[in-house]
Amino acid sequence: MKIINDYILKESKLSIAFGIVLFTFIFLIEIIVSMMESILVRGLSIIDVIRMISFYLPMILSQTIPMGIFLGIMITFGNFAKNSEITALNSMGVSLNQILKPVISIGVLATLFIFFLQESLVPRSYIKLQQLSYKMVYENPVFQLKDKVLIDGVSNYKIYIDSVNKRTKDAENVLVMVEEENSKYPTLVLGKTANWEDAALLMKDADFYRYDDKGDLVVTGNFEKKRVPFTSYFKDIRVKVKEIEGMNIAQLINEIKTRDKLEILPYIVEINRKIAVPMSTIALAILGVLLSIGNSRAGKGINFGIGIVVIFLYIVLLNIGMVLSYRGIVSPVVGVWTPNILLYIYTFIMYSRKVRLV
Repeated sequence: MKIINDYILKESKLSIAFGIVLFTFIFLIEIIVSMMESILVRGLSIIDVIRMISFYLPMILSQTIPMGIFLGIMITFGNFAKNSEITALNSMGVSLNQILKPVISIGVLATLFIFFLQESLVPRSYIKLQQLSYKMVYENPVFQLKDKVLIDGVSNYKIYIDSVNKRTKDAENVLVMVEEENSKYPTLVLGKTANWEDAALLMKDADFYRYDDKGDLVVTGNFEKKRVPFTSYFKDIRVKVKEIEGMNIAQLINEIKTRDKLEILPYIVEINRKIAVPMSTIALAILGVLLSIGNSRAGKGINFGIGIVVIFLYIVLLNIGMVLSYRGIVSPVVGVWTPNILLYIYTFIMYSRKVRLV
């Protein structure tokens, strides 16, 4: 039996890897597209883009591993059924339970690995992602600037940029409002062009206007170059995990302890999601076998289609349940765990049917 188990595990490796890579790439498409815009238009370094994508991977893999294993198992056992290998195993007296043993072991190991990702690597990746984002803003903030957008909350400055030259990356027609403690009205600095150097906006051909407490213009002037520093803003940045998706369960529990009843619901939903999604892996692995056995004519295309439908329904139900939970319509336990319960019920029904046939 050890030989059969090793054979199943060996044949499943490439298919599972293909499934995980496929779903991971689908999840990454939106990120990659936004990064390509930053590379081509806003001058973001390709190396920084690759690093950012690498920090996204643990978060994405925690969601795509169950899907990839399901699809990989379906492809593997679809090939077994097509080549009559399942029939051969049955003729040797190998039962369905024996066939499922290596598959269940895959599901259990994958579940433990997902928990490891969520509890250890994901929080670290979120911190690294934020640190890299701050680094890129510090070195080249222009990639975050957009035409005709007011930027607020940068130290005591407010910045309005009329346009960004896509070729030179210089800001054009720049308005900076400098808020000062001893003045009711901000000092205005108008520059025809500006570019970023380190943590400062270097404005060229700049006019400035200062007003008194009555709103009357008291000082005006012109600078060939005017340097507007943002060093204090970047020094004050303290990186920590804020997004609940980047927290592990212990961090989520700590957040719940510090918040009132009206604020804890998203954290409770996220805790349930972080447990429910990995636990779906075992059922999906078993279901991948059960849907493939008995379909001797089913090829890779059909197996792939069935896999997509099952995964699509699971994701839709999970998202609906989370939305209902966030709004307080249903409890987080009901909203998040209902897709898993339905998945395990369907898996049990399929198992009951197949165990009588195999």
